[in-house]
Amino acid sequence: MKTLGLIGHPVSHSKSPQIFAEKFELAKRSDLEYRLFDLDHVSDFLTLTQNNPGIVGLNVTVPYKKTILPLLDELTEEAKEIGAVNTIVKVNNRWIGDNTDAWGFSRSIQPFLKGRHERALIFGNGGASKAVAYSLKKLGVSYHIISRSGSETAGATYKDLTTEAIKHHLLLINCTPVGMTPLESSFLEIPYDGISENHLVVDLVYNPETTQLMTFARQRGAVAMNGKDMLRLQAEKSWEVWLHNGI
Repeated sequence: MKTLGLIGHPVSHSKSPQIFAEKFELAKRSDLEYRLFDLDHVSDFLTLTQNNPGIVGLNVTVPYKKTILPLLDELTEEAKEIGAVNTIVKVNNRWIGDNTDAWGFSRSIQPFLKGRHERALIFGNGGASKAVAYSLKKLGVSYHIISRSGSETAGATYKDLTTEAIKHHLLLINCTPVGMTPLESSFLEIPYDGISENHLVVDLVYNPETTQLMTFARQRGAVAMNGKDMLRLQAEKSWEVWLHNGI
């Protein structure tokens, strides 16, 4: 039996086991299983894989998409450029990191993008944020990254946001876990009065299906979508990556 799975913290909310169970059944791959591995520290990845040689591929979720990079043997060119991974595969006992988040995000958002969505605000500065920023750059959308404390890549904080800034950026993307089960009553502290019917609001959270951010956005006439399509699409691409590498 070969094992695929998901590492992160927490992971109990993940829909990935169901997604991949369907793929295994369609492919008639009874030799594969998909498991959730909740790791307290990213370094536990080394212990996990050394003690379980049957693990041949893993998805990576928050908070380890960036911090796992030094523990890998190689990165694809895209993963290097993004600076984060969400898919890793064992090839000749070497762990190779890839990123399918960017692919999934781009394809999930394209049907909803209008000409007016030329400026975006990305909330969060983690691994998902890096994939989104990479995708927007490819799509020709300018962006600013907003984080709690600011940094070289995220110069602005939530406290810096004004109603005018929200009005000026008609694409808003939440790349944080704020609003995710079991804290579904939580929401980003942003000036919601700046949101209008011209906005597209994307929340990468998919559990619950409708977050507080999405509810507030729809109350103001905006189009709002969750991360369910991105999850499905990045999973399809992860499956391709694993199959391409002989799993």
